[in-house]
Amino acid sequence: MYIDDLLKDAPPIIKDRTTISKINKASSIALNALSYSSMLLMAGTRANILDKQIAQYIIEQGGSPANYEIAGYGYATSISVESEIAHGLPKPLKLLKHSDVVCIDIGVKYKDVYADFAKTFVVGGTSKADEDALTLIRTCDNALKKSIRILRLGGMLSDYGKTVDKIVKENGFKIIKFLTGHGVGEKYHERPYIYNFYHPENDIVLKEGMVFAFELMITNGSDKYRKHEDGWTLYTYDGSIAVHFEYTVAMLKSGPKILGMM
Repeated sequence: MYIDDLLKDAPPIIKDRTTISKINKASSIALNALSYSSMLLMAGTRANILDKQIAQYIIEQGGSPANYEIAGYGYATSISVESEIAHGLPKPLKLLKHSDVVCIDIGVKYKDVYADFAKTFVVGGTSKADEDALTLIRTCDNALKKSIRILRLGGMLSDYGKTVDKIVKENGFKIIKFLTGHGVGEKYHERPYIYNFYHPENDIVLKEGMVFAFELMITNGSDKYRKHEDGWTLYTYDGSIAVHFEYTVAMLKSGPKILGMM
């Protein structure tokens, strides 16, 4: 999400076990919807049709697309292709091509809670991606997961930012720093921002019951971006490929847990 003043200088909301259990269900629906969407990613697929199919799947699983609650948006997902970083509108004229790098970003509301996930795919499967794109995709997902796993109760949320920034830089890629993760659960977007680099605002002591959407966007070129005239879609300044992963994570006694997984 964009950095503005909405979520600044506010502590995370602590969730009880019942709430986390419901967020886990919302997360399961989101992850299953992403798995389902991977089977629909074929050359010639129109983004608006894909969006409608994913929305129907979410509804059939007992959830609802959280993006429908965003004023003026109008779609269940964002579908960002190649140089599009995030918030890609799934318009009818957006036609997927063989070997396209595509990020699908899904928010799910289940009962009264929310989960937020994103994953980057290759149309036709990863074997169809060129080596540079595949390395970019793997680096983003691995950096995100490794940086989540190092978190501990009593430690700092900012440990995530330090770690993910280090891993991405070591692999020669760049983070889109003006886009961040966020708290999630009782609302679709909650406090605080979660920066993908060290930021003193994230010097927050981690406590049991905190739930975060860790969200990472990286490129193999410039970290500058432009906004499309549609008012939503963000794309890289130099046309380089962007990839994007996001997981909803609860801080438990046993440590961080990516929700929705077995």
